[in-house]
Amino acid sequence: MATTDVDEAHAKIAELFCSHELAPRTRTSSVDMKLRSLHRGDVGIEFLDYGADVRIDPEGLQDFHLVQIPLAGHASMQVGASTVESSPRMATVPPIDRPFSMSWDGGSPHLIVYVRRTALERVAEQLYGESAVDLGYGMDLSGAAGRAFLRSVVELHDDLIGQPQSTAPAFVQGLLADSMVSRLLMAMQPPSGELRNAEAEGRLVRECRELLERHATEELTVPDIAECLGVSVRTLQTALRAETGATPSDLLRTIRLDRAREMLLEASPREQTVTTVAELCGFTHQGRFSALYLKTFGELPSESLRR
Repeated sequence: MATTDVDEAHAKIAELFCSHELAPRTRTSSVDMKLRSLHRGDVGIEFLDYGADVRIDPEGLQDFHLVQIPLAGHASMQVGASTVESSPRMATVPPIDRPFSMSWDGGSPHLIVYVRRTALERVAEQLYGESAVDLGYGMDLSGAAGRAFLRSVVELHDDLIGQPQSTAPAFVQGLLADSMVSRLLMAMQPPSGELRNAEAEGRLVRECRELLERHATEELTVPDIAECLGVSVRTLQTALRAETGATPSDLLRTIRLDRAREMLLEASPREQTVTTVAELCGFTHQGRFSALYLKTFGELPSESLRR
């Protein structure tokens, strides 16, 4: 699609992405928009050039993620007090759960990678063991991880432009998409201001253990844990994986199982039941608790209680 009409450009981008406000930043009221869009399943690749200085204020992405890469020139994105200045070496990654605004300079055509939220969460679950991820707002494209992401985008693009003539089996097409999403996750820049050295990560893991010990019986989600510790979900996941090889959910489950074993070994079968101990330790599904307990300790909870 190509148009010089602001209203037509606005309507097309709203249809493709989401509701937003679009306004030229100069006295002219026209744009010179060029758009090419390729989508398949949960992923897509767009080329978008407004051909003018514009300001874009989306209402919110909600159910999809974008990686916006200027092929030339400069753009910026404002999220609260955070600003990401983007260029061919730095992409912006808009949040899906909070308002933001963008300014694109004329002469800054963008390559935009689209990923449906459910697809990213599915791949994150496979990659990190957790579907909850905090992507941050910027992606460094100059490092090894950023370049690997770009290569995966090119591979996906080459397959997309071959459709419908593409002869690649569906599962191969799915692998290309999942590979690109995996590279996206691995290339993401953590939110600024968070410490990334080994000492800081070790301290974070200790604080996480202490927090989980204190609140092991409560209904805790990974975002809850990260918020209490003052870091992003991704920073918490990375620190735990580096030091323990576990996810936050794995660590919480281990702490609950250890506490349940201590209680069962100390309890009297006449005064306590396995179900009561399981519930006190945060396990609401008796069958799942028994299976986890057997796998971890080599005996059933009832056997520990009878000791």
